Amino acid sequence: MKLPNSMRDALVDELDEYLGAFASDPDPEAVAAYVIELLETFADEEGLDDIVPSLEEGGALDGSLQDALETEMSSNDEFEYTGEEVVSLLERVCDIEWDGGDDDDDDDDDESEEVEEDF
Repeated sequence: MKLPNSMRDALVDELDEYLGAFASDPDPEAVAAYVIELLETFADEEGLDDIVPSLEEGGALDGSLQDALETEMSSNDEFEYTGEEVVSLLERVCDIEWDGGDDDDDDDDDESEEVEEDF
């Protein structure tokens, strides 16, 4: 499933803020529930309906998205509770591709090529 890159950025930012409030690793159930809540909120803003069932279907999940996220977070001892890690897990579980917003990366590549050419 393709989703807007702006949605990914917003998810990472909101999750970083949420996860930063914990002194230790949070409960995977609470994190998964918050991810679902954020997904539904941002999907509504983008005009996307039924985002969670669509992601469950796209990822060919046996159970619910919340259960899949909880299981993945709790079964990996090396899992780091950061916005980037949680969103990367979501991408992997649901086979998400992000659409748009790559222009900034292209500009960075152009700048590094220019610097290399000067040498």
